[in-house]
Amino acid sequence: MERKKGIELNQAFGAVLTLVLVAVLVIIAIVVFASLSTSFEGSSDLSLVNDTVDMSAGANSVNNATFCGFGDFSISQVWNGTSGVAIDAGNYTTTRAGLITNTTSDFPSDWWVIWTGTWGSEACTASESSITEFSNYTSLIGLVGTIIFLGLVIGVLVASFVLGRRREV
Repeated sequence: MERKKGIELNQAFGAVLTLVLVAVLVIIAIVVFASLSTSFEGSSDLSLVNDTVDMSAGANSVNNATFCGFGDFSISQVWNGTSGVAIDAGNYTTTRAGLITNTTSDFPSDWWVIWTGTWGSEACTASESSITEFSNYTSLIGLVGTIIFLGLVIGVLVASFVLGRRREV
């Protein structure tokens, strides 16, 4: 029986299986990191004294309000940044996400705010960074697929040349 030259198509099964395995692992990693990032919410205390908040637009968030897992925001004291006059709690509203809204036309300038809250710590930030990296990974899957395809083509060519010089009987 004479053997055909080159690599048979069923030998590409390993490369396709590898590609599917990589895709499944990426999806599992995204799900795990998403669960982790929400589990860290509010795990670390956070406070800031004399945080300068620009209230010229009528509403603005405090610094660090964009931290991962930020929440449980409460204000201790507020002063007008220009005159140093204390601002009563009835002149503003707050949200859990760190947004302060000026409910009066008074005090349109910068405010100095003393506040406390919580955030998810560095672990939450690391989980969200991992999610971002894995969500951008889809373009890399195409690259991995291209590399595997080129490896198969080169393997077929090399095997054809190597097996072409030998005669099997």
